[in-house]
Amino acid sequence: MTNLNIDIYIQARMGSQRLPGKTLMRIGDTSILGLMIQRLKRLKGIRNIVVLTTENQIDNIIEEEAKKLDVLFFRGSENDLINRFSECQKKIKTDIIIRLTGDCPFIDPFVIESMLNIFIYNYKNIEFMTNCDQRSFARGQDVEIMLSSILDNINKTCTIPAHREHVVPYIEENKEKFKYLEYPNPSGRDDSKYRLTLDTIEDYTTLCSIFDKLDDKFFDYEELIKVVKLNPELIQNSNIEHKSYYQ
Repeated sequence: MTNLNIDIYIQARMGSQRLPGKTLMRIGDTSILGLMIQRLKRLKGIRNIVVLTTENQIDNIIEEEAKKLDVLFFRGSENDLINRFSECQKKIKTDIIIRLTGDCPFIDPFVIESMLNIFIYNYKNIEFMTNCDQRSFARGQDVEIMLSSILDNINKTCTIPAHREHVVPYIEENKEKFKYLEYPNPSGRDDSKYRLTLDTIEDYTTLCSIFDKLDDKFFDYEELIKVVKLNPELIQNSNIEHKSYYQ
């Protein structure tokens, strides 16, 4: 695809406030993180999948899971996620970062591939691409693609702790400073009402129930939405409010 080093960075930790240990909860015959990585390994043109966790002892188990899944891991700051990403990028020399979170087991590699193709084709004109700012995909399909240079930039210029605790709020709140592109749902639908990510026990029940209805673990996004629409009784988390960056 390109001679650039393209790596997936998955941020994951055990210390979730609302659902501790959620990343390693079981789904099918693996963990939430395991299912996610099994699906992502189908994505072509990627050099590495890297799990980025914290230096806390509680996250030793995340490191062990990454090893078991045969992907790279990096350990860094708990509360300064910009620094964690930046230090990982310096260590492994990533050119293009695909940022994901470890609570999205249904992430579709083909959505990522479509976004990545556009990003690379317009390489000189895009620094940051997202499908989850003006949301039209279901939650749980969140993808952000960025040049390593934008990470260097925000690591140097972003000083607000609440911004540094997450990678993207500073970029989303300062779009005019960056070459920024939003990727809409190509179906033309607005699927944002569907919550297919993991933050609460209701989310977990919902994800497991949907997973049991799917034919195999390598379903695509359209198959996923079809199952959700045909089986509305599976949705047990419609009343869950998504946690904002600043809560």
